[in-house]
Amino acid sequence: MSAWRRLRARLPQSKLGWVFAVTTALSWAVILGMIGFVLAPTLADLGTLGSQDWDQMESHRYLVDKTILRYHQFPFWNPYACGGHPNWGGFESGTTVVSPWMPFYLTMALPHAMRVEVWGSALLSAVGAWLLASRFTRSPAVRALVVVAFAVNGRWALQIASGHTWHLAYAWTPWVLYFYDRAVGADASFGPPRRRFVVLAGACIAMMVYTGGIYPLPETIFTVALYGVFLAATTRSVRPIVLGAVSGLLSFGLAAPKLLPMLEVLSKHPRPFESPETLDFGAFADVLTSHEQDMGSAHAGINMWGWHEWGMYVGWAVVAAALLGVVLGRGTRESPLKWTGLILVALGFGSFDPHAPWPMLHHFPVFQTQHVPSRWMYPALLVLLTVTGSALERVLRRTGPVRGWLEVALVAGVGWIAYDIGTISRQPTRHMFATKMPAAAESTGPFHIEQHLPAGMVYQGDYWSSLMPEMANIGTIDCATFPALHNYWRDQEGHIAGLGAHGVGQKDYRGEAFIRDGAGTATVTKWTPNEVTVEVHGAQAGEHVVLNQNWDPGWSASGRQLENWEDTVSADLHEPDATVVFRYRPPTFWPGVLVFFVTLGWIGWAYRHARRPDP
Repeated sequence: MSAWRRLRARLPQSKLGWVFAVTTALSWAVILGMIGFVLAPTLADLGTLGSQDWDQMESHRYLVDKTILRYHQFPFWNPYACGGHPNWGGFESGTTVVSPWMPFYLTMALPHAMRVEVWGSALLSAVGAWLLASRFTRSPAVRALVVVAFAVNGRWALQIASGHTWHLAYAWTPWVLYFYDRAVGADASFGPPRRRFVVLAGACIAMMVYTGGIYPLPETIFTVALYGVFLAATTRSVRPIVLGAVSGLLSFGLAAPKLLPMLEVLSKHPRPFESPETLDFGAFADVLTSHEQDMGSAHAGINMWGWHEWGMYVGWAVVAAALLGVVLGRGTRESPLKWTGLILVALGFGSFDPHAPWPMLHHFPVFQTQHVPSRWMYPALLVLLTVTGSALERVLRRTGPVRGWLEVALVAGVGWIAYDIGTISRQPTRHMFATKMPAAAESTGPFHIEQHLPAGMVYQGDYWSSLMPEMANIGTIDCATFPALHNYWRDQEGHIAGLGAHGVGQKDYRGEAFIRDGAGTATVTKWTPNEVTVEVHGAQAGEHVVLNQNWDPGWSASGRQLENWEDTVSADLHEPDATVVFRYRPPTFWPGVLVFFVTLGWIGWAYRHARRPDP
């Protein structure tokens, strides 16, 4: 009987409560139906891979699996591409190691795990957007509007179809905003402040670091910072700024094992980009409302890059809803969020004036590495529609007993919007996974580097492909997996700064290990991605053995001094016969691990202190 009473207590206690329960179920049916409809083409052939930039991302994911499962090592170094380069310190590499999708990559075939990541990220984004909207409205239909307009809209589909997997990290953006808003608790009607949510906001930001959010990460931090500053002004309190700073510090500590190696690599290989792109109002309307949103679409006013960098179809109904939020949004939280969204929109218009928001922001170090400012439109849409949710909530509260019928009508309207957006978003996803898995047997046999992609390994017409050589345990000099050594940066003589390794057939190729001066032989006797054992015979003391991998200060050799010799790894010899074991570890990895555990310890101490009763 007590169990029945507990069940009855949890059931809705009013007619409107039952309406909310039913419309919540209907809303999620719409959301899940839309995600399934948009992504259904990815299930047509479960053995296929992606095209365009997907090859680089597939290579990164395959490298993690192979290093862990075949060599039982952490994926610190990528020996297969560009003559060898940092893997864990790369922003877009090693992104599945600390992620919800890692178990699937370790237990599934690559094509299957990639689909789990794409589908799972869409669901993660949908749940996060729903929770964020719930901080501003109690209407299930209005929450669903925010979700269907954000989670898998035209921009999301175009970016994922082109292989920009970093875009999946936007799934954490609504979670960060949700936890931050709960921590601040500026509106008591949606719950009191909860300091513990600062930790969860920081953890979600850290996940954006681990999962390669090269654009989502700084944009989300900037969004939270703006929101916090405006909140501080409306609440006349520094609390929002302090909590934002604390969440940032926690995210730094939690992400330190990857963030510190990543910052080290970026400091050695900065990649500043000019960003002169602009967007006029005609093109802006096309971005949001044109039905021509496939990979090869072209529109007037788009003067740089392909359409996949610009399109974000949401339809006129969503545009009208966002404008409604701009006009009617007001309140302690709503006004700060509205002005945050408007600034993000202004950033998305690019360099239309030297003093426009984007060229001004582009002077700062983190943003100097970015281009295509239209990407700011994606978080802007989420923010403005959240404000719309609050405005609609105020209207619905005034409708009295009619609200139940309005909620049902709104669900029907959101269903139509979901079908409209889903129909357009489905266009690029039809081409997302259209390339057959390469027919190459996985090998852990002898390793060597070649300059160009070997014959028979030209995959989907890309002569810089890395996936098939990785599978065959072959390295290549040509590559696109590391920005600093990308083929785009070759000078007129074909040289790239920092590229010291050579491939078979090049005039300076002398093997995967060799004595650089004098007599003697060097033979690789054991090879793994992070550790190479070289046997030296017949050398003289003072000579040097060279490993045919690009130089990085993370390389070491037991008891031997290493030096950068023509951008390769060189160790001096003390005796004629020796065994030299070259190992790679990012110099800042273990300091990052220490920072991580110190951060965990501080969180634990703060939690215990907060639970301690006052004397």
